[in-house]
Amino acid sequence: MSQTPNLVQRHINAFNNRDVDALLKDFAPSAEWITGDYTVPKGQLRDFFTSAMESLTPQLTLRRAIDGGNAVAIEMTEAWTHDSTAKSAELIAVFDLDAGKITRARIYREGTADP
Repeated sequence: MSQTPNLVQRHINAFNNRDVDALLKDFAPSAEWITGDYTVPKGQLRDFFTSAMESLTPQLTLRRAIDGGNAVAIEMTEAWTHDSTAKSAELIAVFDLDAGKITRARIYREGTADP
């Protein structure tokens, strides 16, 4: 039985709770994170997420997940507030998996994350 639904829900819960420790439990130590043109250097996810979660407070809502075995695609809505204005963007996250851990995450955002 696939563990992907549990992994996806843990990821979203940890992100929404800004719990870096819980978020990192599902990542391989050398995992790669790519969003737009930016790639987080391997081994630096803790610093990346800690910094991001100190300044940003977006919330993710799962729309659907497609389990491909060693890869999963997750469709989500990201919502945040900037200058008292509610904003949202549609996201697709594609996670490559090995032994139940995320080894690579690539995030595709509809529109822009700029405020």
